[in-house]
Amino acid sequence: MKNDSKLMKTLPGLLLLGTLLSFGGCSLEAPDDPSTQINAPGTEDAGARFVSVGNSLTAGFMDGGLMQTGQMYSFPNLIATQFGLSQTQFTQPWIKTPGIGGLVGANVIGVLHFDGSGITVLGTTPATQVQSTLLLAATQPTQYHNLGVPGATLHDGMNAHNSATSASGANPFFDFINRATFFGNAPVSAGYPGPGGFVPVTFQSASQFYQAVAKGGALTTLWLGNNDVLGPATSGEPPLGFGNAGSPGHLAFANDYTAMLAMLAGGLAQRNNGLKPTILVANIPSVTSTPYFVPQATFSFYVTSQIGQPWPGGFEEANVQYVRFPALSWIATADPLTPIPAHFTLDTEEYASVATATTVFNQTITTVVNTINGSGLATVALVDANDLLANETTDQQRTHFLFLVGGGMSVAQAAAATVFSLDGIHPNSHGYGIIANAFIDKYNEINPAGEPDLDHVDPAALPWDPTYGQTVTKAAGMPGLDAQAAAAMDAIFR
Repeated sequence: MKNDSKLMKTLPGLLLLGTLLSFGGCSLEAPDDPSTQINAPGTEDAGARFVSVGNSLTAGFMDGGLMQTGQMYSFPNLIATQFGLSQTQFTQPWIKTPGIGGLVGANVIGVLHFDGSGITVLGTTPATQVQSTLLLAATQPTQYHNLGVPGATLHDGMNAHNSATSASGANPFFDFINRATFFGNAPVSAGYPGPGGFVPVTFQSASQFYQAVAKGGALTTLWLGNNDVLGPATSGEPPLGFGNAGSPGHLAFANDYTAMLAMLAGGLAQRNNGLKPTILVANIPSVTSTPYFVPQATFSFYVTSQIGQPWPGGFEEANVQYVRFPALSWIATADPLTPIPAHFTLDTEEYASVATATTVFNQTITTVVNTINGSGLATVALVDANDLLANETTDQQRTHFLFLVGGGMSVAQAAAATVFSLDGIHPNSHGYGIIANAFIDKYNEINPAGEPDLDHVDPAALPWDPTYGQTVTKAAGMPGLDAQAAAAMDAIFR
């Protein structure tokens, strides 16, 4: 494999200034990859040059894990299908059954499934065997088209290249998807002009950002920032004011998002010989649009259905607004006189901090998008994922499968009704279909005159089986969440 260096040449209106970009080790593009010729694609080639950057929502994470049966319904793959692309033309890091979720002890937990009595784990894999048994596309000689990394924060997008350099310091998905050991990695110095002058930026050559630039997408989707809110929220103890306007968290987010979008736009324009790239970005949905965060009244109703009364021990925190879904497992074995621990709940102040961060970060995303569009460097369209989930889905669609079954629906009825998977955060196939259509709508809005629009997918036609083909034995009473599944849910976000 070859060492490579690229001179980022200044183009009219280019945000990314002329900077020598070099990296050691293996090149991101294999020598025989025709895209190394950097032929600028025409508008008709947008589908053939489609790349996605993001986190678990881009990767196709479903039911608490990444597995081929869920990845095939990732919103980027659904869009690629509408472009008429095959699985060799739009590649993903396919993962074999039982999938990869969180790491608990020495084992990697697979996806969750419903067995009739509740939610449990489909299977586990020793961590030492993941590389040899689960990774179906590990030897693909070029970077994937779907670069979504579960657990990725905004800062990770340009700076993480392996598990050790990720925000958590231990996210193995970066090893599986970025594959720095295969491509090599080195820090790269570059920058862009800001209001006060040149803004220097250092990124990693095996980061999602630079792999996307090397891939040279004429159409690129970017959906990062969710975990910058979701991480604190799922801890149950978010720092108060962590995303307030002008706070260190907000300033860091603004700096990272500006650098990411400016450098992505500039890098893609240069990679494609000045052809103006199209970038579709999405903002951050409210965490309370997901069934993982159970309203206090709904949680108390569930508890009453289990033990005949609200939880006698009450809550450690006063003014509880939301209860995290894994608490359903805790109450199954806890002493009813013990207060529900604070890490399972969001009180009024904590919820306000999460809601404020969502609003402030989304305002930042809108501002940066408008700035890049104003530069003329790229065409950027914003998908309002926050509004999509909060206002364009029904209450029933946002209800957890477990509660629908407990309310009297059959497994098939509940699976068709909800748009969320069993982990309560990530969509099921229907939900990813809805998201894909929102991106398709934005693409069609900005599609050059004379180019055919993309057709919608039919979300209702996308199958989702929460039982994963396993035998279901219905138990009496409200279904629950077993301890291993609850631990797996918690491990997703740690």
